[in-house]
Amino acid sequence: MNTPDRKALAALFFLFGVGIISWVPRFPEVKHNLHASNGQFGTLLSLGAIGSLVSLLTAGHLAHRFGSRKAMTVSSVVLFIAISSVVRTTQAWQFLICVILIGAATSAFHIAVNGQAFHEQEKTGDNLIPRLHGLWSAGALSTAIFSGFLTGKVDLVRHVDSVSITVFLLILYCLWRMRGSLMPGVVDSSTQSSIKHLFTKFEIDWNITLGITSATLLEFAIADWGAIFSKEELHVSAGAAAIPYVLFALAMIAGRLTVHRLTNRFAIDVLIKQCVIIGGVSFIILTTLGTMLSRTSPNLGFTIFCLGVFIAGLGASFLAPTMLDAANKRSKAPGSVVLGRIGAINTTLTFFCKTIIAWTAQLTTISFALMLPALALIAVIFSARAIKEANI
Repeated sequence: MNTPDRKALAALFFLFGVGIISWVPRFPEVKHNLHASNGQFGTLLSLGAIGSLVSLLTAGHLAHRFGSRKAMTVSSVVLFIAISSVVRTTQAWQFLICVILIGAATSAFHIAVNGQAFHEQEKTGDNLIPRLHGLWSAGALSTAIFSGFLTGKVDLVRHVDSVSITVFLLILYCLWRMRGSLMPGVVDSSTQSSIKHLFTKFEIDWNITLGITSATLLEFAIADWGAIFSKEELHVSAGAAAIPYVLFALAMIAGRLTVHRLTNRFAIDVLIKQCVIIGGVSFIILTTLGTMLSRTSPNLGFTIFCLGVFIAGLGASFLAPTMLDAANKRSKAPGSVVLGRIGAINTTLTFFCKTIIAWTAQLTTISFALMLPALALIAVIFSARAIKEANI
């Protein structure tokens, strides 16, 4: 990360994390403005997958065709307009339109910036992806801390507008700095395909794709439900309710920035199996214990839950970037196209999983619903062999 271009690329990942997570710790306020139940709010959030799916089916080909600069510029414009709009919504239909646009723009930017990362990695041979994703998590952590501090002190709209404008301008500056090294557009058979070709030639690496879905589900669950669970079931303040996501993001940063040291000592498949079992089992036990203790001692119960979140975050931290890198190496298609294909299936699966979690929370408790993504994390052990075969 010591060249100007790599520093700018690292900044893009960091800013991406800041931008898309800026409103997440303030979900309780957004939910209150909508007058929605847990099940309704969770379902509306999950419907953002509609935008993601459409984007993922096309954005990889478009990024490959027009280049990463145009793809990131257009997607960031849509993203930050939608984020600034979503915190102003008071009706379900307004919220739905915004989250669909956020889903589409987030997926498009994700494909473009990771495609640029693959492009940079192939030039040097360095394993950049986990570290760049660690910087994304650092951005998410920064904005989560910032949002938690501002909750109850600064108006929701003013906060999100300020972050969106600032981050958008900084992204444009980074793209300008990288103008000489950004991935150019390419016109070839893969970019001139018809819509029919997108489906008839849609190759799916099921082992890796299912592994990514299982590995990321707990992160989504903590982002969607961590603050609400802490406030409603563990009985802590709105400001403190942002702490679980902060801790999860901190664990993700630590794991992603240091995993290259562990892979020098352990085989990647062995490391994955150990991490997902420890992370998943610890989360289940400590969340259950924390929920029970919170009835008589909310602070103790919340502390134990936070410990479980941190351990699970460490276990899940390096899985998604490692598997994306493995998928890229296992495929002959361009990196942006591989990301789009995996993302399309992953988004569809995540939509159904998040909806199941939302209605499990509605019909039972949030604590019980959080057991589902923890079990999914443990299931990543079935993808360990495929990652090893990719020679990461």
